[in-house]
Formats: sequence, structure tokens, C-alpha cells
Amino acid sequence: MATISRTVQWTLLTNVDEALAVLTPAVEQAQFTMTSLTPNEIAIDVPRSLRSNQWAAKIHGTIAADAEKTHIEWRVDGLGNKHYKHLIKISEGLPEGLLDDHGIQEAASHVALRIFGRKEIAHLANVLDRGETVKAIGVGRFENKAGIAAATDLRLLFLEKSIGSEDLTTFSIGAIQAIDLKKALGGETLTINHSGTKATITTLGHGQGDSLIRAVRAAQNTPRPEQASSAPTVDVIGQLERLAELHAKGILTESEFLAQKERLLSS
Repeated sequence: MATISRTVQWTLLTNVDEALAVLTPAVEQAQFTMTSLTPNEIAIDVPRSLRSNQWAAKIHGTIAADAEKTHIEWRVDGLGNKHYKHLIKISEGLPEGLLDDHGIQEAASHVALRIFGRKEIAHLANVLDRGETVKAIGVGRFENKAGIAAATDLRLLFLEKSIGSEDLTTFSIGAIQAIDLKKALGGETLTINHSGTKATITTLGHGQGDSLIRAVRAAQNTPRPEQASSAPTVDVIGQLERLAELHAKGILTESEFLAQKERLLSS
């Protein structure tokens, strides 16, 4: 059996020192071994456990500080398919509210989840990017598989997580050309036109399709930082140099030069 690697992004809502202080007992509670802990890196050994049907694994975390936040990029290397479960076990030992959940619980609180959807909800954070925020959640079917539909500020995704398998389908917000909603007694259906192809998410709970489509359209109408319009930047130094040249050549008088210089500096 080949070794598999999985990567997960965490953000702890505290500084590095406090983050490191709470990680050690959380790792111990999970019955793992912390082999290295520095302000930059973490190394953890996961033991083989026949009782828990758990393969041995190596977890490596790279730390990046950001003001009062601590970002950790985890890489889990091991056999089997419980890579994410190892990190969930560690997260269960952290103080409540310390780990940024990407807005998942807030979005889920507005949805009447079916029982089977709860394992996808617990797993959803593992497939999100750093800084990505969930705006709406629904439970439905995609390509005849039951799972979680989630609209974030970056994409619409469908996650099916079952024993021994995981399917993640993503529709980026920028590439969604149209999204339509159909309501029926059996539930709501989203039809997504994405990069020239069509996909449907069916049997969503009543109101869930509405929430998802509103979240997608809101994200489409919110400029991303790279899309935001920006005012032309003023090359103040270059313009001052040109004013000085004009003044030196006698084209601008002393008063005109000083007035133009003051205008540039004040802007």
C-alpha cells in the first residue's frame, strides 16, 4: 500500500506563543507524540493502532504568524484514508473557538441538516483554503451521490464523504456563467452553467437552494482584490523631477513651481 499525503490549512485565532502552548496538550489528548515544536515547525508521530484501525502517520506543520493569528499548513503522510481524522482528533483538544472554522457552523445553523450530512460538515473545513469563508450550506445529491453543497466567497462545491472514499467537485465563482433554481415538492434543484458545461445538485432542502444561489450571486458581485478598480497611481517623484526641469528652463516661474510642488505633495 502506497503512502498518501494530504494537506490541510488551519488558522488559530491567537498568537504563536499561545498557539504552541495549547497544541501540545491537544496532541497528547489525541494520544499522538509531539516530536518537534518550534515557532516555525511542528512534527507529530501518529502511532499504529489495531484497536482504532489506525495506520501510523507523520504529521508536519509549517507555521506562519499574522498579527493575532497563527496559520499552520499541515501535511499528513501515511497509509490508509484517515489522514483528516488525525487532525480532527487534534482539533478536538483545542479550546473552543480557537480554531477558525471558516464560518461553517454559522452557515450550518441556518440549515435543517439530515443525519448523514453531519460527517461532511465536520470534514468540510479540511478541504477549504486559508481565508476561505462558507456563506451557505445545503444537503443534496450530485451525480447520484448524497453530500454537502457549500457556497463560499471563492467557489460553489459539493463534498461527498463516505467510508473509504471522498469526492469533491468545485465550481469557481468566476467561471459560473449562470445558476438557476427550480423548486418542487421533493426539494430544490440548482442548475449550474460552468465553463461551458452544465451540472445539477438535486433534492436540496426547502430554502437551501435559495441560500446557495444568493451566496453565489453575492460573491460574484463582490470584487476580488485583484478585480477591484484602483485609481491611477501618481508618480510623485517623477512629476517633481519634471517640474524642477521646467523651472530650471524658465518655463515655470518660482511661484508656479512652488504651487505645483505643493499640490503634488499634498495629494
